[in-house]
Amino acid sequence: MTDQPPLAPPDPVPGAKRVALDAEQAHLDAVYERVETLRRRAEERRVAANREPGSGTFQAVFERDVTAHHHAVRAARLTFGDVESLAFGRLDTADGDRLHVGRVSVIDESGDVMLVDWRAPAAGAFYRATAARPLGVARRRTLTTRGRQVDDLDDEVLDADAADRLGITAVTGQGALLAALSRVRTGHLRDIVATIQADQDRIIRAPATGTLVVAGGPGTGKTVVALHRVAYLLYEDRERFEGRGVLVVGPSRAFTEHTARVLPALGEDRAVQRPLAGLAPAGAEVAGWDTPEVAAIKGDLALVGVCRRAVRAAVPPLPPATRLTFEGTTAVVDGRRLSEARRRLLQRVRPTAGGCYHARSVAADDALRAALWRAWRSAHRAAGGRPPEERRGTGFDDALDDAPHVTMLRRCWWPVLDPLEVAGRLAAGDIDLAQVAAGDLDGPRVATLRDAWAGAQRWTVDDVGLLDEIAALLGPPPTTAAEPRTDRDDPGIRLTSDRLRVDLEVTDVAAAGYRDFAHVVVDEAQDLSPLQWRAVARRGPYASWTVVGDLAQRSRVAEPATWAAVAELIGRREVNVTRLSVNYRTPSEIVDVARAVLVAAGHDPAAVPTSVRSAGERPRLLRSDDLPERAAETAADLLARREGTVAIIGPDGRLADLETATHARLGDHAERTNRLRVHDPRTVKGLEFDDVIVVAPDEIAAASSVGLHQLYVAVTRATRSLTVIAAVGVEVPGVDELAAE
Repeated sequence: MTDQPPLAPPDPVPGAKRVALDAEQAHLDAVYERVETLRRRAEERRVAANREPGSGTFQAVFERDVTAHHHAVRAARLTFGDVESLAFGRLDTADGDRLHVGRVSVIDESGDVMLVDWRAPAAGAFYRATAARPLGVARRRTLTTRGRQVDDLDDEVLDADAADRLGITAVTGQGALLAALSRVRTGHLRDIVATIQADQDRIIRAPATGTLVVAGGPGTGKTVVALHRVAYLLYEDRERFEGRGVLVVGPSRAFTEHTARVLPALGEDRAVQRPLAGLAPAGAEVAGWDTPEVAAIKGDLALVGVCRRAVRAAVPPLPPATRLTFEGTTAVVDGRRLSEARRRLLQRVRPTAGGCYHARSVAADDALRAALWRAWRSAHRAAGGRPPEERRGTGFDDALDDAPHVTMLRRCWWPVLDPLEVAGRLAAGDIDLAQVAAGDLDGPRVATLRDAWAGAQRWTVDDVGLLDEIAALLGPPPTTAAEPRTDRDDPGIRLTSDRLRVDLEVTDVAAAGYRDFAHVVVDEAQDLSPLQWRAVARRGPYASWTVVGDLAQRSRVAEPATWAAVAELIGRREVNVTRLSVNYRTPSEIVDVARAVLVAAGHDPAAVPTSVRSAGERPRLLRSDDLPERAAETAADLLARREGTVAIIGPDGRLADLETATHARLGDHAERTNRLRVHDPRTVKGLEFDDVIVVAPDEIAAASSVGLHQLYVAVTRATRSLTVIAAVGVEVPGVDELAAE
């Protein structure tokens, strides 16, 4: 980014800042009062509309209930939960106008604009105007608020001539962006709506066509920019994006919990946020990851064929022979011929809505009845009879339904299959993996996959692609396939009277089986395997996409290795790659450590984003023979001396010891449960903390072929300080940038 915020100028007039703060506080109070009036009015109108008896005609009842629904939606959108403030900025234009910018548009009784939504075109200059291109803005003011209280403000004069003509000066502040960056963390990601930078704003407002890749290193704001983009798209084309839904996929449950409050704080709660594990079929227990080498096998597209053959192998064998009697003639049907007919039907099964296994149940049943009809006609003709040409109207189907042998056959012919049961049988060896993998996986890879499943207690995130592939091949069972998907939390519009009831169903975009999102966001996208990309792509076959990631933070060793390959996997030819190159999270002292680690991993040091600030605190290296105890001691010290969050990041094999040591030192104290977290490098991806303690960096680096990339992730989580704790005598990547103690 070239337009970095300038340092705040000195206060030109004593007392001017206090006057400005009082004026902004008065305006903010008026905004809140007006919003509450509008919300109360909408609620009163909703209640009044519901009380209207109506004339009993369809039109009258429809109009009454549509009106009530409209006011209920409006009241809900004017109800704000835990947000920092409704207003956060102001533009003084070169024409002499004044425009306040906030989370929602507010109009007063006379029709004047009190507040304009940050997503509106009129607010665009708040984020894009610079001294070089003021875009008609004389002065930009950013407010620092806490709830309904204005605590501080920051002014930037962008057009000196216009400001001089209008008598506008800059009131001192501490620099809105740097002030926001220096605030302590709470464990949840904040929105950046008040401090969006120009390069970020261009991404947020980019058209939703094709695939937009937001690439950038740690701390560049990729995640929060993507979430603000979701809020912008919902504002810009609500009918399209709210009607069909927006899906946000993150790497882990910890990540989803970390980001969960951003969209509600921006006034949007209709987007569906799921961890990658959440794409697994309902009931699947998913935890942890495999080694990169095992994950590469589980994510290979070769498993598409394995899954298809596994579904075919999951159906039970047919009886050797089936007897049926109709109109005095008994036919004996050879099970081998029926098995061949079923095999041809199973070969047509595809992971599509109309081609999946359960969607073909009716056709399969009809094919069985047709085969039995042909067998009976041959037997009847051989016995000297003259069988009818057509089955319909003969009573043959009713006779089949009453025949015990046929009932047993039909239970085996096309039974209801559960995806977790099929996958479980494959993992347990009940379905021969070598047989169904023949031609797709060689012997060593089959053995590796079999060993990984044999020692597992539950599914891993790397199994999600295979689980979803099998679930897509099977489709929803016939008993639920035709059930309408309705939103349990949104009853839609209910039309009721003594003689009339009409339900207008609202699509439940949060339903597990929903597959038609209008927009899909994938965060930490560099870690998805090809098979996992297929799972995500099924959720938005006609969607536009925002793909967020950093190839230098990969946790995998296999394809896809380029963003063009990702776009191809999700079926999109048009791909636009945009990059963020400024690190807003990590102090420059920690960035120096990260750069050294990235160089050790074989990457260009220029790939590390440039930090905008210094913490004035050099990262430190502690040596110890008892790493868990030293980590717990360090964490306790940080918690006692500072506000904010602390993370201990260590190898997966040391997490239990780290948890035990921290619990022994801190117990169940609220400080520990609310402000301290213990994570492995994979789980911590996408998260941020004020102070970070990295334990056993040498073990993290040596854990796998992408171990140095994992260490790079770990050392870039801190917003304030970094402490590295290593055993005595071991080599530590980036040691030259650490202060030994």
